Amino acid sequence: MYLDTIHKFAAAAEARAAAVRTSMPSFFVAAMMAGAYVGLGIILIFSVGAKVDPAYQKLIMGASFGIALTLVVFAGSELYTGLTMIMPIGWLCRRIGLADIGKVWTIGWIGNLAGTVLLALIFVAGGGGVLLSDGAPLLFKVASAKMNAPAFELIMRGILCNWLVCLAIWMANRTSSDTAKLGVIFWCLFAFIASGYEHSIANMTIFAIALLGEHPDTVSLAGMGHNLLWTTLGNTISGTLFMATAYWFASRPVVAANVADVNG
Repeated sequence: MYLDTIHKFAAAAEARAAAVRTSMPSFFVAAMMAGAYVGLGIILIFSVGAKVDPAYQKLIMGASFGIALTLVVFAGSELYTGLTMIMPIGWLCRRIGLADIGKVWTIGWIGNLAGTVLLALIFVAGGGGVLLSDGAPLLFKVASAKMNAPAFELIMRGILCNWLVCLAIWMANRTSSDTAKLGVIFWCLFAFIASGYEHSIANMTIFAIALLGEHPDTVSLAGMGHNLLWTTLGNTISGTLFMATAYWFASRPVVAANVADVNG
């Protein structure tokens, strides 16, 4: 049922491991682009959500966030949260080693962070738009809540978030229709934003812009580190266990049947 998709992601994992080994700067730049693309989505949803009635705010913001993963998937770039699913599939299929996973994840995460910070610097230097004027109370409120949330809650919300993000990437790779790809990306990202889940890379832009503005004491670098530690862990658990391992395991009977057929 899922074998073709498993093989596709295993090949993708092998290609990324080779890219990091042969041209780490190129992979780093691709990761920076992914961070910036997600950041553009964050800027958009906070801009459109700043003056919306709170009863509809999450719905409007969720409906606007599809641009983030659309840019990542269609333009091409390396998003850490997607790599948490792709790379373990490669290892489970014995196409790459654990060291490859560690290198790709590390460069991907740092590259995503660099991209979000660069975008935030450019955005703030350009005036900060609605986010640092009329929308500042919403930005600081969200940033503060994320930075001061309990670790366990951040992990759980991180798991739920990346389950949806990886499902969007998984489903987009199971169809050749661009319209279908756009549809699955829209619904999965709408669900995670409207439900209030935690995406470590999306949070990077929120925190970077908030810290560059005239922020309250509840917004701090320490709070940013606290959130990113636990949300990254939750995102990684989800991509690795709930997606990569689960779908690889679900495909094993098919693999066994194919081997049995070959052996007569």
